[in-house]
Amino acid sequence: MRVIDHISDLHFCRVDQRAADALLTRLNEDPAHLVVISGDLTMRARRHEYRAARAFLDGLNPPWMAVPGNHDITAYYPWERFLDPFGRWQALIDPETEPFFEDEEIQVIGLNTVSRGGLHLQWENGKVPRAGLLRLLRRLRRMDDGRYRIVVAHHPFLAPPEQPGTPVVARGERALRNLARGGVRLVLSGHLHIGYHNIHRITAEEGNNLTILQAGSAISTRLRGEANAYNRVVVENGRARWTSHHWDGAEWR
Repeated sequence: MRVIDHISDLHFCRVDQRAADALLTRLNEDPAHLVVISGDLTMRARRHEYRAARAFLDGLNPPWMAVPGNHDITAYYPWERFLDPFGRWQALIDPETEPFFEDEEIQVIGLNTVSRGGLHLQWENGKVPRAGLLRLLRRLRRMDDGRYRIVVAHHPFLAPPEQPGTPVVARGERALRNLARGGVRLVLSGHLHIGYHNIHRITAEEGNNLTILQAGSAISTRLRGEANAYNRVVVENGRARWTSHHWDGAEWR
């Protein structure tokens, strides 16, 4: 059995500090095997926000891995955004933007879906880069089979069931088919600040069905109709189950 705490959208500089302190205590008092952060550690990718996020991560006792979100690249310095978009992330959080964790039971792989820009205006919705997806698939092929495979990305691959028109990551459907063929069973993501899960139905030729599990905003004050929340995922006997934990203003429940 493996336990993963999935948190997302911290947005340091716009956090509920009581929720943040209580969350750190909770994650340390009942530690998972791994804490996964699916992006948006900062609000505007400023260095002091990154330092605050790093202090939070350094306070975690369990191992952790994180992928960047669209708020983790600068919106103020276009030369930096286009020429070195992840420089601050790599200097202050992790040299990797697509980290990897494995043990005897699970394999967890990061996929960077952040878009530095393009001909359209909705850069914040992200895209699955062809090079990044091919790199991930090659990594999967090199790894031993038999362990439960999880991909972590910032942007949602499927819309909430009750809001089917919600924008999702570009090239997401094709990516899900490829991930399923690569043996991935679970995708963890955030971005929308609401929690839900969805099933991507896969044909027998394509592989197993994929579960997409979204986390709400863990500690940010930028809420969208839901309380701060995170997910605890338990992987056992080749299956995953999860519970959602919510901040009620005084404690996590």
